[in-house]
Amino acid sequence: MPRYRIRNKKRTCIIEIDAPFAQKAVKRDDYLRALEFASPSFMEGILKAYRMTDQGAMTPKGKIMTDEKGKPIKLRAGEATAQAVGFRPERLAAVSQEHWTMKNVQAYFSDRRDDIYAKYRLAKTDEDRRGILRDITKFNLEARKYQG
Repeated sequence: MPRYRIRNKKRTCIIEIDAPFAQKAVKRDDYLRALEFASPSFMEGILKAYRMTDQGAMTPKGKIMTDEKGKPIKLRAGEATAQAVGFRPERLAAVSQEHWTMKNVQAYFSDRRDDIYAKYRLAKTDEDRRGILRDITKFNLEARKYQG
């Protein structure tokens, strides 16, 4: 992360700018988001609160965050005030937690599936293959719980 130094006779202030995210936001013509990423923290919260009230919440990559009904999440007045002073609104935290929980579940099952494929390719006897087919059945039953 690039750092820019502002110096005066008494103090040196370091401002950190999240340049990679700002550049990506410019590439997708999201200039308000780019300004938000390039701003110091005290300004970033204010800009983020304005954007989330006006346009709705988005991931750093620009994907719109939705609630459980599929509607874009827009901050209410109290939530925007809290966001402006640096607190994350509870609704966004809950959506983010659900998102990361699902990502972890997907990664878990993806790794397990890859392990089963590798074991099947390395199986030498029919008995080994039958054991792996039982593992596949167990895997499918476990994975079925998380569909939909």
